[in-house]
Amino acid sequence: MLEKLKRMFFGEEEFVEQPPIDEPIDISGIDPNDVLLLSDPVAIDEYRKEERLEELKNDIKYSVMRGKPWEKDELEYVAEIRRLMKEGIIETKGSYWWTSPHPTVYRAKKRGYIRIRGKAHKFKKRDEITFQCRMEREAKNLEVVLLIGRFSPTDKTMLCKEMSTTMKGM
Repeated sequence: MLEKLKRMFFGEEEFVEQPPIDEPIDISGIDPNDVLLLSDPVAIDEYRKEERLEELKNDIKYSVMRGKPWEKDELEYVAEIRRLMKEGIIETKGSYWWTSPHPTVYRAKKRGYIRIRGKAHKFKKRDEITFQCRMEREAKNLEVVLLIGRFSPTDKTMLCKEMSTTMKGM
């Protein structure tokens, strides 16, 4: 009966059964030391073509990751993005975020939620989703690793070390 009500409320095309919010997220197959884990493939290719890939890797390793592995909530973000892509709930927008690690920007094809730290972060159809690095979260006093909204395009790119809020001396 509940399933029928959900389908009536959301519509057949909009309704997708998602895992319970409090269900553990399997991050076991994700390498927490993969420096480029959250970097968009196009961004990586652009840095490679500019012969700046090592600069990007160093920036991510020491400015974004701060010399440590990716944290649990960051790995949960990766696992959830993979799940949402596989289920057809989101798709790549064909762009990446302007600051390092230059994560992919995704577009919601349907309403849904992404689970991080046992909480549901809801999005609507056509919302955009991307990763938010530790430094930006701290600078803006945010607790979650993602941004959800409608983003404005830009031609600007920036490494984390170039930002004014960068921790110096790492």
